[in-house]
Amino acid sequence: MKKMILLFCAGFLCLTAFSQSNVVEFLKVGKTDANKLVRAYLNPYALALGDGLNNGWYNSAVTHKLFGFDLSVSVSAIQIPKEATTFDINALNLSSNLVVENPANHIAPTVAGADVEGPRIVMNDPKGVKISSFSTPNGLDMDIVPVPMAQIGFGLLPHTDIIGRFVPEMKYDNDGDEMKIGFWGVGVKHNFKEWIPFIKALPFDASIFGSYSQIAAQSEISLDPNDFSDGNVRVTFGTDTNQLLKFNTKTSKYGLILSKKIGILTVFGGIGQSNSETTIDLLGKYVIETTWNVGGTNVVTKDNLDDPIDVTFESTNICMDAGLRLKLAFFSLYGSINKAEYTSYNAGISLGFR
Repeated sequence: MKKMILLFCAGFLCLTAFSQSNVVEFLKVGKTDANKLVRAYLNPYALALGDGLNNGWYNSAVTHKLFGFDLSVSVSAIQIPKEATTFDINALNLSSNLVVENPANHIAPTVAGADVEGPRIVMNDPKGVKISSFSTPNGLDMDIVPVPMAQIGFGLLPHTDIIGRFVPEMKYDNDGDEMKIGFWGVGVKHNFKEWIPFIKALPFDASIFGSYSQIAAQSEISLDPNDFSDGNVRVTFGTDTNQLLKFNTKTSKYGLILSKKIGILTVFGGIGQSNSETTIDLLGKYVIETTWNVGGTNVVTKDNLDDPIDVTFESTNICMDAGLRLKLAFFSLYGSINKAEYTSYNAGISLGFR
């Protein structure tokens, strides 16, 4: 379980580190346009993370007996659809001084897209003269997002399981920048069928389910202006040194679970609603230095941006899943397929006593 937690944290923090430089790069175009580019670029992973956190909560509608428990470890693989691996720069309605260098090349990779340099965006002055240009960032060339998870469930009330997920805040050092992440989640599964006489006799199990989870991560930023200097525009911190990139994802899921046990095999499925909200904030003060040519003389202007990035990704979908569980002695193997914002696949192993 510890390795699964470390894998989850390492993967999320790698995404944070990868996103850090790209988000800062976007600041060259100003606050409004930078938020549009960040939203388009990171959208598929933000939505996939929400789907992943809502997966793997159950593999049966049956609840534990009083003080029964199980420990489960699973991995969800969220498939990013092809249409979400790119975005159209022209569809973002950027400011009129920003144009794609090659009008025929206006499709850029998202973070889930190909590991190739995106189209170049040209920044012009009010007279239409080129000031600078930069390329939209490469993708990670990974259209499947893995989300490992560990959880424990207890039968603490009649026909009711309480399920918990928890990762205490963990800190990492990334070349002098402190990165940290923490996660928790709680779920409740109640077998209501046992309370209704005419339904109790039916040859299957039925439960209602609800869950809530939250993950928070942040990374300090150390900026070398030479890394973000392109032509006549560069990004600096000025005198401020309190820059942070913050991720926060909240998810909830509720619905109905049905299952049928046939010998050592259990067939299960669920339908309900899946919700997720991810916020990405770039905090601190940033200075955009632009060199203009005025009457043959270079003039440097400075634009101070405070907390320039504030983007929210929201998803609300009817979710459905179906899967199989194989009971072997004191442990079980299970797998399922889920459809919410994206299609995802979940597989895991659980150990416990009913």
